[in-house]
Amino acid sequence: MLSEPISGHRNERHYVAIAKTVHMHDIPDTLPPLIPVVKQWMQERGIEAAGPDFFLYKSMNDRGELDCEAGFSVGQAVGGDDLVIAGSFPAGNYASLVYTGDFKDMMQAHVALENWIKSEGLTEKKVEADGRTDWGGRTEFYLVDPDFEPNPDKWQTEIVFQLED
Repeated sequence: MLSEPISGHRNERHYVAIAKTVHMHDIPDTLPPLIPVVKQWMQERGIEAAGPDFFLYKSMNDRGELDCEAGFSVGQAVGGDDLVIAGSFPAGNYASLVYTGDFKDMMQAHVALENWIKSEGLTEKKVEADGRTDWGGRTEFYLVDPDFEPNPDKWQTEIVFQLED
């Protein structure tokens, strides 16, 4: 199930994450295990999460390999290290919707948001060249944690794409 898409301005949000390059088919096996590693790293440093965990998709090549980050928003800028990087979602305009359901069917939410952006006359922030797409930011925020809600029909994920200003 999909919510009605919306667009609007968002302020800058800092985060910590682990960066990984992964083939799209390997996302379910590769990215989720990074979340507890980031969470432990934060706990060891007394850093509180300022939102749910997320996967940020930064780019994809024509072989289906994605440059991703898995992490948590934090309340203020912090330093990273060799394992965990610090970054930020820049201030700007974003389009989003909430997908409710099993992660295996989430691609439909991405396609629906892409189509809505086009139908509204908006433009996603991205650069396409030489078989590679670099996005301004495509993020999945996991609003309902599967560790606490075993029914995948109740899982909720906010899908967010950065727009051109």
